[in-house]
Amino acid sequence: MKKGGSFFWGVILGTMAGLIVGFFLAPRKEDKIRNILGKKTEDLRDNLQEISKKIGKKVHRIKSNFEAKWKKNKKDKMDKVEEELGT
Repeated sequence: MKKGGSFFWGVILGTMAGLIVGFFLAPRKEDKIRNILGKKTEDLRDNLQEISKKIGKKVHRIKSNFEAKWKKNKKDKMDKVEEELGT
């Protein structure tokens, strides 16, 4: 019976030791994962901000070109109408 009791206590102590080691190691892994995810999230946010700035500049340029062409076209049409009316 002594051999069986030693084995039983060995299993109990081994399980407890494994649980304790697991509790100490698990938070470190979670923190590491959180740090990695946090960095990736920050990188993604920076990339999206950079892309949005580029898109904003392109939209502004397109809008400016459109307005310039619109005004030129409007002026040309007004000049043509004035010529036709003789004023």
